[in-house]
Amino acid sequence: MNTGADRLRPAWTALPPSVRAQIVGAIGGDFVTDRPAHGGFSASYAGVVTTTAGHAFVKACGADWHADSLHFLREEMRTLVDLPSSVAPRLLAAFDDAAGAALVIEAIDGHHPGRPWTVEDLHAVAQALRALSTTAARSEMPRAEDRMIPGFARWTEIAGDPRLLEALPHELPARMPQLLRIEEGLSDALHGDVIVHDDVRADNILISGARAHLLDWPHASRGAAWVDLPCLLPSIEASGGPTCEEAWAVFEDHHAPSQIELLPVISAFASFLWYQQTQPEIPQLPGLRAFQRAQAVPALRWLATLL
Repeated sequence: MNTGADRLRPAWTALPPSVRAQIVGAIGGDFVTDRPAHGGFSASYAGVVTTTAGHAFVKACGADWHADSLHFLREEMRTLVDLPSSVAPRLLAAFDDAAGAALVIEAIDGHHPGRPWTVEDLHAVAQALRALSTTAARSEMPRAEDRMIPGFARWTEIAGDPRLLEALPHELPARMPQLLRIEEGLSDALHGDVIVHDDVRADNILISGARAHLLDWPHASRGAAWVDLPCLLPSIEASGGPTCEEAWAVFEDHHAPSQIELLPVISAFASFLWYQQTQPEIPQLPGLRAFQRAQAVPALRWLATLL
């Protein structure tokens, strides 16, 4: 499964000169080189920038670039200020002006999991999610239920679209009344007071030693503990890793709740993937629909086993 790892992002030289100058000034010294990070589903620049004084991971966007990417960068700025180093790299500097916006972040020397996924990788990610499950969110952060509903709750739309409904595998069309009832409990399942990342997947994780660092925080919200787990596991299975059920057992060793306790989230994410993979491609984010389609297959299979 391609998670966007081969997609080219804008080059360092495409950034406005004043944005590049501010980034170099934050790191110190003179610019030497950059090592771009090609992946993810953002149209912003991302890469490790090296100067004569050091290096840092940089995410930046010109003011006239893809509007969503600029918005996400600004959202991440607000979140990183409050995150403990136990779950995310340190924010070193941030800029936002008429020319564009940039984040200068601690560079982590590590690897993305999933090539292939190992038991050690799963335990490292489980430890990070456990830490997140006890990290209080600021009251000003958006609530997970407000941010994820209605986007994640798609069974009503699917039920009303014969094309999507009839193509559902695993006899799920016959279970639609049950799926709609489960969907009614999504808001309660999402409600809570800890930080939710809302986009945990392999290319947003760096493993360094036995520790997992969670990257890319523009969608962070205030919600229930372990909400990120049901949204991570389909991507692990889709990439050739253990099944969602097998992986969940590893996370239970780190005090994750039972699958049934988070069934409304498991069900909602499956509906989101099934609905989104049929939507038009976004030219600035090639590969997104294929990535969602690849995850939908295990997500729906997993859901069917829990009904």
